[in-house]
Amino acid sequence: MLLQESSRIGLNASALLVSRFLGLALSLVQSGLIFRSLGVDGTGQFGFALGYASLFTVFATLGIHRLLMRDISRNPDLAGRYLWTAELVVGVLSILVFIVVVASTLQMDQAPQVRWAVAMAALSVIVLWALQQPFEGLLLAKERMVSVALVNILGAALRLLCVYMTLHLAASSAIAHGAIALGNVLTLLVCVGLTFAMVGWLRPQIHLALAWAQVRECSPFMLAMVFSLIYFKLDISLLMLLKGEVAVGMYTPAQRVTEPIMMLAGLWGTSVFPALCRFSLDTSERYAKLKKASIRLALLIAFPVAFGLGLLAEPIINLLVGARAGEFSQSVRALQVLAFVIPLFYFNGIVQEILYASHRDWSIVGSYGLAAIVSVLGNLLFIPLFGVFAVPAVAFMANLCICVMFGYLIRIELGSMNLIGFALRSVASCSVMGLGAYTVGRHSLPAGVALGMILYAVMQWILNTLEPDERRMLVRAAQNLWAQVRS
Repeated sequence: MLLQESSRIGLNASALLVSRFLGLALSLVQSGLIFRSLGVDGTGQFGFALGYASLFTVFATLGIHRLLMRDISRNPDLAGRYLWTAELVVGVLSILVFIVVVASTLQMDQAPQVRWAVAMAALSVIVLWALQQPFEGLLLAKERMVSVALVNILGAALRLLCVYMTLHLAASSAIAHGAIALGNVLTLLVCVGLTFAMVGWLRPQIHLALAWAQVRECSPFMLAMVFSLIYFKLDISLLMLLKGEVAVGMYTPAQRVTEPIMMLAGLWGTSVFPALCRFSLDTSERYAKLKKASIRLALLIAFPVAFGLGLLAEPIINLLVGARAGEFSQSVRALQVLAFVIPLFYFNGIVQEILYASHRDWSIVGSYGLAAIVSVLGNLLFIPLFGVFAVPAVAFMANLCICVMFGYLIRIELGSMNLIGFALRSVASCSVMGLGAYTVGRHSLPAGVALGMILYAVMQWILNTLEPDERRMLVRAAQNLWAQVRS
């Protein structure tokens, strides 16, 4: 039974992973178009507008999609009532938050161009993103991850197309965010249509009492997301305040490369979460095995990604900024430091899902609260001293705090998982991987990445890093994925 469940989770995770990698590739092309069109000053405006608007996204959704995933996966009969009531909640909240964000820019000492950029970014990442969340939550609860993957790919392609067509007419940070917003409108329509195609039409049912209950039950999700946004997003706003647009322009390419990769941790957690919620209704051994395997397999992905980004930071940045590489000289070192946040972030991401499935919501809130304090104080103290490089260093410290607290909580529940030995074997494998990837990557970046992946897999197999059950899970998932591809 566990192998069957693991195979389905592996297939779902693979679909989301492939879609995210394709989306990441399209997003990097999109970012490259924007950076090359706007230059370092315009990129600073673009990055600030995105970072500032993103700070408020949590208040538009309250994390309600997680509530839908948890409750609908346990009781599918709730789907109609939960979907439409949640859509009403996020619709009202997102409009109110949008008004607050736009109004707040009028009180800032910012140029009109920056205010327009913030307004367009807020429309994109607050209103449109919030309206899409209940539909994605329903698809994920029903474990229709392939449909979500399709939405991700089409959304990335639509945003790239809109940016490409629009920046040919005029280049500014506001226009770039407006183009992305247009792409998100089209993505929302695709998501709604695909949801009903997959799960069938759900008659609109809105219950005001349920709406209030959803808002109340989302309080720990909301607080956790608030603290998460503070330690994950506020740093770029503090950098803008303390060092200005040029510093933000230096940091934005590194942030735009690593942020989507960090979000890959959420894909594995998203794939596992519905199964964890169902398994949490009993206390069988398979529940514990699934949790342990989820953590270790997430780290198996995180280590080579971190090492690869650190080693290939210079060609990656040069590929993004093109002939403007001289303007972005500090972006390479920022990316190298930020890359090593990834293993911590992946560990934290999967443990968070385990704790949510176990209804240990307030433990997550406390951990993220500590990280938010470390992030704000650390950036205020070190940005004036070290500039751009303080931001990724403080991000590492904040994630380390969460990692220590989550590690303590999960050890109480699952005992020792030999994570230290796992990490040492992964570092050894990454060293061999890095040598090959760096040597070849100087001549061909794609060839370097491909060789690195092969060397890492071979070394992990030789060192016997995975336990027998985990190997069988991976083999079974690969077989199922190949069968799906062939069919």
